[in-house]
Amino acid sequence: MSLILIVDDEEKICWALEQSLREEGYATVAASNARDALDLIGKTPPDLVLLDFKLPDMDGMEVLKKIRESNRTIPVILMTAHGKVQTAIQAMQYGAYDYLIKPLDLHGVRRVVKEALRSMNQDQGVTLPSPEALERFQIGNLVGKSPKMQEIYKLIGLLTMSDTTVLIKGESGAGKELVAKAIHFNSSRSSRPFVAINCTALQDTLLESELFGYEKGAFTGAASRTVGKFDLAHGGTLFFDEVGDMSPALQGKVLRVLQEKNFYRVGGRESISVDARIIAATHRDLEVEVREGRFREDLYYRLNVVSVNIPPLRERGEDIPYLVSHFLMRMRGELGRDITGVEDKVMDAFMKYPWPGNVRELENVLRRAAVLTRGSFISMEYLPEAFQGRSRLSDPFAELDQVIQKIFLQSASDESQGGSLFSSAIQQVERSLILAALEYSKWNQVKASKLLGINRGTLRKKMIEYNITPLGPEDEHSAPTDD
Repeated sequence: MSLILIVDDEEKICWALEQSLREEGYATVAASNARDALDLIGKTPPDLVLLDFKLPDMDGMEVLKKIRESNRTIPVILMTAHGKVQTAIQAMQYGAYDYLIKPLDLHGVRRVVKEALRSMNQDQGVTLPSPEALERFQIGNLVGKSPKMQEIYKLIGLLTMSDTTVLIKGESGAGKELVAKAIHFNSSRSSRPFVAINCTALQDTLLESELFGYEKGAFTGAASRTVGKFDLAHGGTLFFDEVGDMSPALQGKVLRVLQEKNFYRVGGRESISVDARIIAATHRDLEVEVREGRFREDLYYRLNVVSVNIPPLRERGEDIPYLVSHFLMRMRGELGRDITGVEDKVMDAFMKYPWPGNVRELENVLRRAAVLTRGSFISMEYLPEAFQGRSRLSDPFAELDQVIQKIFLQSASDESQGGSLFSSAIQQVERSLILAALEYSKWNQVKASKLLGINRGTLRKKMIEYNITPLGPEDEHSAPTDD
């Protein structure tokens, strides 16, 4: 039974709140001033505090700060008849769970109390991997225990023993730069610079100046000599992010540097030697780009000495709990929030979501929730609309349109993603079609495979590939797999 402390100098309000909360099965204790409330908290810490803002011996904000100094976990709900915007902001800054305006709606109070207690109840959360377990499956910020990630770790180990040029392939947000950094910082060049340049972020002329540097007077505004990325990366690693978006003209100049190990600054005549390991990354299929004349074949073969293929997050669902644990540990320090995990429903939704934005999208979803949540566990209410109201597709047929629209709009707003539009759409529409067929067939795999026009073995393979699992016993209908 949860114990709730009510702190208010108005006897009638204390009585009404005690009666209402006892009807809900809570134990209550009341205090009419700050001194008595703090004494009670020191002797028998309650599970939750309902705290009036205006008390005879101290204002509620000061009481809240004193509670937080001794106990960071008790949810405190402030109550006031004089609501001001600044007071509400300060209350949240000092760690209040919520802020209620008098006259109180007792139904609303019960709802907020229930939410606050649930958010602080660790039994509501899924057990995340411990820091020790996480460390076993992590290189820097690269996290994963899945077989596909373990193969990548092995490949990284081999690549750290040489200066071989590496091409990293994978969808946007999958972690290509993290792999590049893992290779560099575990190699003999780790004490030298790791220099990254995004080939989509700058226009051609600016990108050339960024790469090679320029001499004073080389163009309008060139007031002094400036060194470029090749200069800065000397002795270390130069990482070309989204190299597939580089223009053909600049491709030729980069190819010459890779072949001859020297370059000229823009407007310069002096040949400058360079010793930098080259790692490139792209979300595009460079073989297709070569065939269609958008990427130089000779540069492709220069870059593609050893390739590393990063799987999308939807193909390595077993890594999600480890990634969640990793991001929450980091955010606790960054945001100063004591968030220990996520509710089991949240993890269930994470495991079934296709993650079109990959690991970057997962991090953004968690960061948003970590900022908004007022408890120690992230609950469903703090997730974006895409996760609300369903752990499965509530309308799998409407989802088909939504998936295509989402991919197209992402591509239209970010030209760097245009080259992967077709392959991304095919993969995600295929996943949605399979889910729709399984929903329609009430998870009978034989019927679903007939509906899709594929054999059952292919269906099972696709379910594994897209991390689609049968519904659990908590769902509203059974999940037969055979006739």
